[in-house]
Amino acid sequence: MKEKIVDRILKLFEVKSLVTVGLTVCMALLLFGPYEPPAEALGLFCTSYGAIITYFFTRKEG
Repeated sequence: MKEKIVDRILKLFEVKSLVTVGLTVCMALLLFGPYEPPAEALGLFCTSYGAIITYFFTRKEG
C-alpha cells in the first residue's frame, strides 16, 4: 500500500506533470486574472500550450 502511494507521488514530479501543471496555471492566470496581455502574446502562448500538451499526451512511451 505504501509503495503504491510513493509511486503516485513520484509520478507527480515527472517532467511531463510539472510542465502540464505549470502551463495550466499560467493559462488560467492569463484567462481569468486581472491581466491584459497583447492579443499576439496570448495567441502565441495558447498555441504553444496546445502543442506541448498534445505532444506529452500523444507521445509513445519507450
